[in-house]
Amino acid sequence: MKLWVSKNSEVPVHDQLVAQITLGIASNDLAAGERLPSTRELARRFGVHQNTVSTAYRELASHGLVTLKKGSGVYVADASSTPAHATLNDLFAEFLENAARLGYSPTDIGEVLSNELSKQRIDRVLVVESNEELREILVAEIKAATSLETSGIALEKLRPENIDDKTKVVALADERAKLDQIVGANGCSYLDPNSVPSAMQGQDRPSEGDLIAVVSGWKQFISFARLFLLAADIDADTVITRSTSDKDWRKATAQASMIICDSLTAKQFSRDDRVRVFSLIAGDSLDTLRRSVNT
Repeated sequence: MKLWVSKNSEVPVHDQLVAQITLGIASNDLAAGERLPSTRELARRFGVHQNTVSTAYRELASHGLVTLKKGSGVYVADASSTPAHATLNDLFAEFLENAARLGYSPTDIGEVLSNELSKQRIDRVLVVESNEELREILVAEIKAATSLETSGIALEKLRPENIDDKTKVVALADERAKLDQIVGANGCSYLDPNSVPSAMQGQDRPSEGDLIAVVSGWKQFISFARLFLLAADIDADTVITRSTSDKDWRKATAQASMIICDSLTAKQFSRDDRVRVFSLIAGDSLDTLRRSVNT
């Protein structure tokens, strides 16, 4: 993953590095165990003091995102002890071996699988996310991807009675530790956030002086989008930000040459060629979810 900073940005270099590496880890652009550039290397590359880079790395380490190994370097932490690379075929083969060892025939296995699959038809998706604005965006993206009834609930309000056999519980991957305690290790499907580099690939860079509007109902979306634009050397004076909760927010976008927004906010723009939609959920995660609910 390529890192970049803008020293002329109003956003401190430390914050730019923390945000980029955090999103890179969350979207799997940076893999567990991957070695990050040394503090000296990044300081030399960007012309900043080594302490600036060290502070960013220490903050990431305090959140458990990276591991600082003295004399070796900085590495992306392994956030999960679950074997993440086991395929469905691997798991099914193991199941068949265990069943055969216990004396069950292929016919027995087929009947049980048929009965269980018929019972597990999913009618509803429940999105667990405590931030209301983010939750609304996730619900909109999942509903569009699955065409199923989709609703959301805050993590602190989730109870076993909210879940039945027809409900698929989903959440962003960073909620795994808390949710596994409530619904069990196999009771929730976890979604990866979209990769910023992947989303930017193929996008036209705005011409110098063009106004860019960043619009969303989620404040964190606005902050991250602005940070990445400034880190990519977009002139800060050409970037305007608006929350959809602001009065007359549409007027602020009238003169913009490009509008960057989330998928929910995009619905408020009808056939507007200026709109560039950034989906929060990775395409692979949505594809997996679609297959799991039999749509």
